[in-house]
Amino acid sequence: MIAALLSAIASGGGLLISKITLTKERVTLRVFLPIVFVFLCGLTLLLVPSFGRVDWQLALLPNALFLLFLLIIIALAANVLLYQSIQREKVHEHELIVMTGPVITVLLAAAFFPEEFDWRIFVLALVASLALLFVKAERGRHFAINQTSYNTFLAVILIATETIITRELLYHYTPVALYAIRTFFLAIFFLAYYRPRTRQVSVKHWWLILAAAVIGVIEMLARYYAFGELGVIYTTLIMVIGPVIAFIISWEVLHERIKSRVVIASVVILVCVALATVVKQMSG
Repeated sequence: MIAALLSAIASGGGLLISKITLTKERVTLRVFLPIVFVFLCGLTLLLVPSFGRVDWQLALLPNALFLLFLLIIIALAANVLLYQSIQREKVHEHELIVMTGPVITVLLAAAFFPEEFDWRIFVLALVASLALLFVKAERGRHFAINQTSYNTFLAVILIATETIITRELLYHYTPVALYAIRTFFLAIFFLAYYRPRTRQVSVKHWWLILAAAVIGVIEMLARYYAFGELGVIYTTLIMVIGPVIAFIISWEVLHERIKSRVVIASVVILVCVALATVVKQMSG
């Protein structure tokens, strides 16, 4: 559970740093994405000698190679669609669609991993995920369905699908090895696609992007370890705490107004996590 909590906390901090870098500091995505993925890959590669083990006998099987190839393709497509939508879509609409991610992930995990299914944790995960969605589904907001919205929703589905594939590949790779391979190919793609002019990046922005990468590595590796130890459904439930942490940090650091629905949803999510933890301990 510690790994999942660490990932959730890192997720909240990562959202804050990325928000500051992209909005307040006005670093463009064509600069931010390639550099952050190079840092993600580099930092993970430092851990490979100690923690990057692979069961080559299983990893080289045709079905395992196909899943790895599928993981990389899905990760590339999801990131391109997701970050393009950030540029083209209203912030409210983008966040609302992204908030459907935990619901889709929980449903897919229940279908593909029946061995880790516990209906009590499943229900609590759904309630927490819907509570998170409730935060952004505000009354009086007109939601425009367009091509960008469809692309964002497709990205969310792809990310949920990637989670399922990741869980399967963790039988062959340690989290460090799998994440190193993933970030290596994404870094190459984004460097080739965006071709950032790094000479124009200020020292301050280099440090901000590096900080985002450090937190990103902690978040993703902890999440991968949690998938292997706790399963996808329970990990996803705990990960819902991440946006709650981001809301609180934004309120405290960025002085953004926190609404009553955020407080209500946060309480519901925390109660769901607490109950699921009790259920997990009683059954395990």
